[in-house]
Amino acid sequence: MRPAIVDEDAEGIKMACETMLVSTIEGILSPSELDDIISRIEGTLSHRREEFTVAARSRSVHGIDGHGVERAKEVYEPSGRIEFDELPVDIAELMEEAVRRRLPDIRRVYPHVRRSMDWFYVEYDLGQFVTPHVDYPFNAMNPDQPKIAAISVTLKAAIAGGEFFVDTSSDATIWTPEGTVRRGADEHSDWFRAMRRTRWRVKAAPGDAICWGTELVHGTEPVNAGSARKLIAFLAA
Repeated sequence: MRPAIVDEDAEGIKMACETMLVSTIEGILSPSELDDIISRIEGTLSHRREEFTVAARSRSVHGIDGHGVERAKEVYEPSGRIEFDELPVDIAELMEEAVRRRLPDIRRVYPHVRRSMDWFYVEYDLGQFVTPHVDYPFNAMNPDQPKIAAISVTLKAAIAGGEFFVDTSSDATIWTPEGTVRRGADEHSDWFRAMRRTRWRVKAAPGDAICWGTELVHGTEPVNAGSARKLIAFLAA
C-alpha cells in the first residue's frame, strides 16, 4: 500500500509516475571521493567481511511477506553477496552530500525527491547476483515521505557480467485494481516467475549512478569475471 502516492489529484499522479522511471547521474562521485570511499570501506570490512556474507547475516535489506530472513536471502541472493549495512557515518554523510549537490539533475526526472536515506554497501563476486524484484514506495519509518526511487553508485564495475537490469512487461498480473504494483513481485511468487518480461541491461562506470523507480522490476546479472561494488540508497520525498 502507498496512500501517500495514490491520489486522484494531478500532484499525486505525477509522483506515482516517478516510481516507474529510470535515469543515470554521471560523475556523482569525483575520482578522489571514489578512491577515498573504497579505501575506507576496505579498511572497515577488512576484519569483518565474513559477518556480512549471506551465510552469516541474520538480516537482509529485502523481505518476503509472511516469511523470515532466511527465505528472503535464499530468494534474493541465491549465490551470495556481501551486504554491509553498518557504513561509517562519514561515508553516509559524504553520499548524502553527493546527492544534495546533484539534486537539480535528479529532480529533472524525479521532481518530488528531497533526500537520500538508508545507504548500504553491496559486493558481488564471481557468479553472484540479485534476482528480479520490486522495492515498493512505502516508507515504514516515515509513511508521509514515500521512497520514490533507488540509487546505486558504482564503486567498481565487474570485468564481465554484473549488469544492472530493468524488466518491463505488459502483463496485467503485476498490477492491482488500484494501479499499484502487486505485493510479492519477486522470485518467491509463482505468478511473478511465470510472467513474461523484456529485460533492459546497463553497466555504469565507477563514480556514476543508476536511479530507478520503486515500482520497477530490477536486479543484477551474475558476475562473470572480477567483482562489482556499489553503494545503494533510496531517494525519498
